[in-house]
Amino acid sequence: MDHFRLALVGLGRAGQFHLQSIRQLAQLELGYVIDADQGLAAQTATAHGCPGSNDFSLALSDPTLHGVIIATPTGAHYSQILQALEAGKAVFTEKPLGETLKQIRECYALAEKVERPLMVGFNRRFDPTFSSLAAQVVAGSIGRPMLVRITSRDSPLPTLEYLKTSHGIFHDCIVHDLDMLRFITREDPVEVYAVGSNFVPEIQAINDLDNVLVTLKYKSGLLATIDVNRLATYGYDQRIEAFGDKGMLQAENRSAASTVLSNAEGVGRPKIEHSFPSRYREAYVEELRAFARTLQVPSQCPITEQDVCTSHQLCDAAQQSYREQKPIKIELPMQ
Repeated sequence: MDHFRLALVGLGRAGQFHLQSIRQLAQLELGYVIDADQGLAAQTATAHGCPGSNDFSLALSDPTLHGVIIATPTGAHYSQILQALEAGKAVFTEKPLGETLKQIRECYALAEKVERPLMVGFNRRFDPTFSSLAAQVVAGSIGRPMLVRITSRDSPLPTLEYLKTSHGIFHDCIVHDLDMLRFITREDPVEVYAVGSNFVPEIQAINDLDNVLVTLKYKSGLLATIDVNRLATYGYDQRIEAFGDKGMLQAENRSAASTVLSNAEGVGRPKIEHSFPSRYREAYVEELRAFARTLQVPSQCPITEQDVCTSHQLCDAAQQSYREQKPIKIELPMQ
């Protein structure tokens, strides 16, 4: 089978770029749009020629529906994933699967029981630039990796309403970077140390951070750093550098245009991409293309339970390091 009907659940910022991705993939058909806002669901349904509702069970009761894409606020993911799997539907979900490791494992246990694939959207793995860098590191193009640096600085500043339900900067942002480190190095760290601070009073008031640095040590001698900030005024700053004993790979920021003006006043370049929907637009298409392949062959799901659990545990360890103000040893294999 090479054509699949999906329900999109959640029409907020994540749901909007999934709508665009589905339209670009011939093997996927939008079967339903679901949102708590009935008016938004109806309006989107009219625009995309499919049923719309605020009732998730309506889509789940349709025997011709193959799967669901869950793009709702983070606190709703766990229960909706269980609902969809219990209805026999495959699931693609934005992270996190759940708030705890126990909830994550419950989701995967149910997916195994009902024999339906469950895929988490670690979209950066599917970015053409980042995936190329990772493939070249794995192929040995820089020799033995010695140092990896990841920079992830947000733009624009997320709304306070979003931040209050985001589960904090470690599980909302840094989880992506920890996943990318595992994807690039194919190795798990043995120690993590995190420091953080605040420059945005509103974020400090909700007991979250907006400026974080994480360092990681590996058994091989590799060192890695992740620097994350909630607001880069110059655009969505996403860079990776991988340094080894035979060379270096760099993934630089992207601009909407490559025109460079050189004159007596200096050299001027266009601004980098403003925010994540434009920076990762290809990645969002490619991750749903990978989900379509997973629907055909569930055993080929590119994001495994171990990937999701380990990244979650690494986030917990980094958060613990920040709170306790000390390095945290990581015992491997992680259970």
